[in-house]
Order: sequence, then C-alpha cells, then structure tokens
Amino acid sequence: MEYIMEATNILKHNKNLQTTNIYVKQNSIYYMKDSPFQSSTKTTKMNLSSYLLTPGHVMLLDNIDYMPFSQFKTYMTENYLRKGCTTLVSLFQVEREREFASALKKARSNLLNSPLDYYYAVRIPLKKLTPSLVRQCRRYKIAAIFLEMDEGTSISALPWGWIKDALYQFPITFLPCWKKINSANKSKKKKEWKKVMKQERLSHSEECPAAGFPLSIDLLMKIGIYPTKGDLRVGGELDYNLYVSPEGHIIETIQNLNYDSHIPEVTVHKGTIIKTGESFLFRPGFGKECTVTVPGHFLLEENERR
Repeated sequence: MEYIMEATNILKHNKNLQTTNIYVKQNSIYYMKDSPFQSSTKTTKMNLSSYLLTPGHVMLLDNIDYMPFSQFKTYMTENYLRKGCTTLVSLFQVEREREFASALKKARSNLLNSPLDYYYAVRIPLKKLTPSLVRQCRRYKIAAIFLEMDEGTSISALPWGWIKDALYQFPITFLPCWKKINSANKSKKKKEWKKVMKQERLSHSEECPAAGFPLSIDLLMKIGIYPTKGDLRVGGELDYNLYVSPEGHIIETIQNLNYDSHIPEVTVHKGTIIKTGESFLFRPGFGKECTVTVPGHFLLEENERR
C-alpha cells in the first residue's frame, strides 16, 4: 500500500518540530521532503496539518508475571497501547547470577502474546553484579542493567575495572534503582554513583525511569534502541502517534504535551493502525523480540555533531 502524509508536523526528540511530507510504501517510510510530492492522482493523500505526529513511544515494562490472556490483553491495552506505545523494554528480575538463563526464559514466555515489539533488560542487586553476569548480557544482547541499591550498598566497593573489561565492544548502560533509602543518604549515594560512573567512563543514567512512560531519546541512544525505534526516518519502520491539535495550534500542543494525560488519537505500529480513539487492534504475538547491535553508537555520533 502506498500513500502520502502531507504537511505533517513531526515532533522529534520531544523538542524539534519539523513540517514535512512523507511518502509511505510497503509499510515503511520511503521518502521524506519539505516540498509537496508530485504523484499520480491514484495515490491516497492525507493532510495532517492539524495533528502533531511523534514517533511511537518506547516504554518500560517492569517484571511482568504470567497472566491469563484476557487479563494480559486488558493490562497491555490500558497501560501501553492506549498511551501510544509501540515498543517495550521488558525488565526481568535476577537475584543470583545462576538464575539468569531461567529468568530470561520465563520473561520470554510471558511475552509470547505481546502485540508490541520488545527488548529485554535485567534488574539485579548491585552486590550481585559480576563480570560473568555482564558477559551473559553481552551474549544475549541485553544492553541495559538496572542495579538495586539500599542503605548498605557500597557503590565504589565493586570491581568496576573488571566489569568494564567485560563490556568490551558492547558498552552496556547501568541504571540505579534506589530502594528504601532516606533522602539524605540517597543524595550521598547519587553523588557516589555519578563519581564512580564518571571515573570508570561507563554508560549510565542517574535515575531509574518509571514504567509506562516514554523513555527519553538520550536513554534510547545510550542503550542502542535508537534509531531503530523511537525515530521517524527514511527506511525506518512506520511507528507513529497522531495527537489532535485544537484549531491547529501546534506550538501550544507541544508546550502542553503531557504523555500521562495527553492520549494520542491514532497509533500506527509497523504500518498498521492499532488505535483510533478508544478502539484498539490487539494482535497476539505480532510483537517480536528485538536486540541491540551496538549500544551507544548513535549517541557518540550525536555528541560529535554537537
């Protein structure tokens, strides 16, 4: 199927507005340009000047357990499809290194019916982080490790040098999960975390993102999910959201866009409409497991351009 989206107001990186025309062919973006396309009269055209268009959102799915299908469908629809999510980062818990393979197997079985594409990330207590666990993440192309920390956690006590060596050619991103820490100690722990990460030159985040909200473009770059997901580009998959802009006030819509309360009118996933208003298309098993090839590659290029 071929069609043209005219006068699309694309919001990229949550801040840059670009008005362009998009030629869609075989469920992917075939061409983009600022001037109108000269096409045959048979080609369907849609004027989207009154909408704000964003890439499909990538959201964190935190340690989902097995659910009966009806419950799973409701949960995914209300918490992800409804909000314009087209890709998940599914987080699974590991308490001990030897549990890694079985925990990943369980996580995979829990998403067999996922209508959305998904990546995996692992969460583990900081004191259980070892070079061999990092190598397992490299083996399975898991590019993000969430580290649980409590009052007694000593961040600098870990053998970060050995862990860094295990990251060779696959720079995993570390994210801190602060558990049961009072505000004073949390502030100290954050300073220690930033100091260690900077000294070791490790890819990291300073906070743990919340489940069910769009992940930042910076984090998607660090993990290596961008630009495969979270971007609209020539040759890329057709994942996008359309937000209604009252009376065409695009700039006002951008300034007031709150992803928790502002729900997209239309969501398209890999070229198929999966949401229109309050109607949803739930396709069990349509989502596929995705893996990261080179974490942080495009973040380095972006920093070089700056």
